[in-house]
Amino acid sequence: MTEKSRRRRDPQERRADILAAALSLFAERGFAATRIEDVAAKAGIAKGTVYLHFPDKEALFTSLASTMASPILEQMEMLAANDAISSRAMVAGLYELVQTEILGTVRGQMLRLLLAEGQFFPVVTEFYHRNVMTVGLRILRTVLERAAKRGELHSAKIAAFPQMAFAPVLLSIVWQTLFEPYEHLDTRGLFEAFLDTLFRTPQGDAS
Repeated sequence: MTEKSRRRRDPQERRADILAAALSLFAERGFAATRIEDVAAKAGIAKGTVYLHFPDKEALFTSLASTMASPILEQMEMLAANDAISSRAMVAGLYELVQTEILGTVRGQMLRLLLAEGQFFPVVTEFYHRNVMTVGLRILRTVLERAAKRGELHSAKIAAFPQMAFAPVLLSIVWQTLFEPYEHLDTRGLFEAFLDTLFRTPQGDAS
């Protein structure tokens, strides 16, 4: 498609094309090595057109992060709001979201990029912490505090550290990035083991 024909497209469609091109290049080359002109070429548009939608490369990344994280965070909110199920079942549901919607997907690639290069781009890291991690940890804290009140946790102290519930997610991403070619990690088994670490055995279950 030529640049002239792309100008007739809806701005939101053109924005989506730019984000798709950026994601592909970030995943292939990394954040630091990807240039705005590379994104423009990948999207089949002029470099100036990218700048009409995004002021810089950091804005591209943060827009991608927000777009990808929002549906996951919304599902987490829905799970946490369900008072009818146990806290263990809530966290198990969150782990299932991670298994199906993050690990092995483009969302996982974004997290790997953040781990690999985030220290060099503090604007990007601060955005991700404020808009994704803080929200996710707040949801986990709500679930764990409820679990502590119900006596479902092995220790009530766990509720003060929602990062503990996030730990197997981070471990899975790091392992898949570095060590999976050499040793497979059963992430479902890992998540189940962490559930046993966090929560008491439900009444009626075999001890």
